Amino acid sequence: MGIKDKLPMIRSENKIIRLFGYVVYAFVILLIIGILIPSETSDTSPPTSIPEASTPTQTPINTSPETTSTSTQKVTKPSPTPTDTPEPIVLSGTGQEATSKFTLEKGLSKFRMNHDGDSNFAILLLDDEGNNVDLLVNEIGEFDGSKAVGITKSGIYLLDISADGGWKITIEQPRPSTAPSVPKTLKGKGQQVSELFYLDKGLARFEMIHDGDSNFAILLLDDEGNNVDLLVNEIGEFDGSKAVGITKSGIYLLDISADGNWEISVE
Repeated sequence: MGIKDKLPMIRSENKIIRLFGYVVYAFVILLIIGILIPSETSDTSPPTSIPEASTPTQTPINTSPETTSTSTQKVTKPSPTPTDTPEPIVLSGTGQEATSKFTLEKGLSKFRMNHDGDSNFAILLLDDEGNNVDLLVNEIGEFDGSKAVGITKSGIYLLDISADGGWKITIEQPRPSTAPSVPKTLKGKGQQVSELFYLDKGLARFEMIHDGDSNFAILLLDDEGNNVDLLVNEIGEFDGSKAVGITKSGIYLLDISADGNWEISVE
C-alpha cells in the first residue's frame, strides 16, 4: 500500500478536495517539523560550561631557620654606658672649719687639697649622720696633694677641717670610659692620686721606688674607688715590686701616701 492509499483526501476524484488535502497535509507536516525543530536545537546546543574554580597561587614558605652572617660582622666587647661627670665642688677657707654640706654620688671621688699654714692640717670626710667616712690628710705645715675615696652611697657629706692657714679643696667625681693602657711609668712626690690607666684581666706587675723618710703606701683602686690590693706599706726608702691578679679588665688608679719622690712602673 503506497502513501496515497493512506491519505484519502489525496485519493479523492474531486480536484478541489484533493488540492485541499494537499494543503492540509502540508500544513500538518510543517506543524510537525515546527514542533520537532526546537526540541532538536535544545538537544544539540552545547552545554553551558561551569567555570572552574581558580586555584590560588601558593607562595612558598621558607621553613629554614634564619642565619646571621657572623663571618662578616666584627664582634666587639660591650662598652659601659657613658655616665655624665658631675661638676667639680670647690671649697675654701682659713683655719679650723666644718664646710657647708655637698652632694656626692656613689663611685669614685678625688679630693685635691692645698694648705699654706705651719701647723697640723687634717681633713675628715663625714656623711649626713656624722659618721667618719675617711681621713683625707693628716700632715704638718704646707701641703699640696690629693686623695681618692670610693663613695659607697650617694648622699649628703661635709668636710671637718683642722688647719691654721688658708686652704682650698676641689672635689672631682671622674666617670671615665677610656684610659691609656699599660705598660706605663708614673712619677710624683708626696701624697697623690695617680692618673687613670687600663688593665687587662690577668697578671699585672708593679715596680715601685721611694726615696722619702716616712710612710710609703700604695693602694690599687678600680674606677669605682674600690680597694683592689695594697701594693706596698713601708717606712722610708723602698725599691721593690708586687704582682697582682686582675680579675676584671677595666680602668684603675693608684692612691699613694708618701713624703718623698716616687716612681711606679706598671706592666
